[in-house]
Amino acid sequence: MDPTRFIESIDRQLARRKVELSNLSIMVSEQNPDPHRLSCIARSAVVLAYAHWEGFVKRGSGDYVKFINGAGIKVADLKFPFQAAYVLSTFKRASNSVKTRYLGELLQEIDARRAEVFSVPPDKCIDTESNLSSNVFKEIVQGVGLDILPLYETRSVFIDQRIVLARNQVAHGELVSFDAVDVKDRIDGVRLLIDTYADQLKNAASADAYLKI
Repeated sequence: MDPTRFIESIDRQLARRKVELSNLSIMVSEQNPDPHRLSCIARSAVVLAYAHWEGFVKRGSGDYVKFINGAGIKVADLKFPFQAAYVLSTFKRASNSVKTRYLGELLQEIDARRAEVFSVPPDKCIDTESNLSSNVFKEIVQGVGLDILPLYETRSVFIDQRIVLARNQVAHGELVSFDAVDVKDRIDGVRLLIDTYADQLKNAASADAYLKI
């Protein structure tokens, strides 16, 4: 997959998610709604907003790893998070012994593997842990060799409290309620975050930002 096709893939899935988020925003904004119906829509919208947050980060990051898999790049030429993901099994074996000879053999193996062409399952770099909190998100961003943008820092509380916690409250059966303005703000926040992350992924693919400097 070349950068153009990767960017098109990101844009397609982003567009589909944003259409649904926009429809949810319209639904909670209808005039003179039945209160019970509005409550049901609002609670559903909170869960779906989280779903699109986690879904885009997981799918977009995974597609980015697949894009790098298809580039035919040697492991040693990639940023260190990708190198670490590639030799992860070797690191795990190293934890079982502290003997110098054995560790020396493992270092030789790691060095040899760094000359191989990179290809890993995306889940070696990405784990949403079923709750895409701000800390988990930052781990994923750094795990695919990208920088933590200022927006991710300033929106950490929003992610943890207004996306993740609210979703968990509804999904775990708590009878919490949300008004239309509150729900629209959450939806707008999710759109901003996935838009920003999409741009970061696309720019990284175009600029070969996965390569070691």
